[in-house]
Amino acid sequence: MKDWQDLSEQLRKLGVKLGMPNEPHKHTKTHYPIEKVLNCSETHTPAGTILSVRQTFDYNYAQGNTKLAPDTYFNRLLQWAKIPDKDLVSLKSLVFLDTETTGLSSGTGTMAFMVGVGKFIDNHFLLEQFFLRNPAEEAAFLHALSLFCADMKAVVTYNGKAFDIPILNTRHILQRIPSPFVDVYHIDLLTISRQLWRLRLTQCNLANIERNILEFQRKGGEVPGYLAPEFYKDYLRTGDARPLEGVFYHNQEDVVSLSALFNKVASLLENPKSDDLKHSNDMFSAARVFNHLQDFETADLLYSQSLQSETSQELFIKYLLEHAQFLRRNKAYDDALKLWIRAAELDNLEALIQLAKHHEHKSKDFQQALSITLKAISIMQDDSSFTDAQLFALFHRKKRLESKINKSKEIK
Repeated sequence: MKDWQDLSEQLRKLGVKLGMPNEPHKHTKTHYPIEKVLNCSETHTPAGTILSVRQTFDYNYAQGNTKLAPDTYFNRLLQWAKIPDKDLVSLKSLVFLDTETTGLSSGTGTMAFMVGVGKFIDNHFLLEQFFLRNPAEEAAFLHALSLFCADMKAVVTYNGKAFDIPILNTRHILQRIPSPFVDVYHIDLLTISRQLWRLRLTQCNLANIERNILEFQRKGGEVPGYLAPEFYKDYLRTGDARPLEGVFYHNQEDVVSLSALFNKVASLLENPKSDDLKHSNDMFSAARVFNHLQDFETADLLYSQSLQSETSQELFIKYLLEHAQFLRRNKAYDDALKLWIRAAELDNLEALIQLAKHHEHKSKDFQQALSITLKAISIMQDDSSFTDAQLFALFHRKKRLESKINKSKEIK
């Protein structure tokens, strides 16, 4: 007991209050509204008034190394997005969109508390960020978004097919408001960015694309997207909107970067010989995209250029094999054969098998086919990563070739 009294006395001297307080602690709201933090505009809708932040950017405004507005049309990007009516989609009919949400999943419980949308009007890019001051305003919030998107023919996002648009469509359904995103085309720049740059960058989140492709670095004070839900919850609890300024900045840069990235991709696809394709990995990746677009001449050129660039042996072999397959599909067998020979000289098993097939079925040089097959068997036996079935297939080829050689000797 004495020890407890001594401890209590020491705690009191340190200013620690013992026991339960007589009254519970009362949380007070700061009440610092968003209107005091940022210059806000009002949008009046049938469901009420919603606040937004509006900014304009000149056509020639650059996000890093890229202007917002394309200098040329973007037919190839529309073709990639499988938009059949290219005349229907103009620059001014595009809406660039990014959301900030109450959660990081796209389930029915997740709401968008901020939607940044941008479009080209006259000679500038208009950015508007609609803000949900409280969940009760959601109907007006969605109506205001629909008004902004009234002339939209295509929406441009970054991972919007998997995240932003499903959330917005769900919220429209729950509020019984028609969604403006149901019957419009969708250009998701995450997909094309991965196709063009994943081989070099590995990670293709927007921040990495900004740094390495747009060469743009954001300023301090930004609240990262993954923290935005907590900042909004704090705002609803305290009424203090000042910490949200960093969320607005993050959303603003996401939308502006979307527009610049759209221009970057469109320009690259329209002019693949530009300086934007300096890395061998990028040339190879772009060749795949043009192959998919059935522009075989450009694809062949880019495949060839990637082989002339300095790279690792592993990637060099990868380039050789894929270019050879491309040539074979386009019936350029002699050119494909040259590339398989180059890869086979580096002891690549796939190239050796392709050469063995060629000599067995095309040139009918069974002895050469057997020699190559024996080399392939030797390589496979020294590598434990191959399966018994793969090794059996080579031994089966060996046996078949030996039989063909013996028969040809009998005929002679």
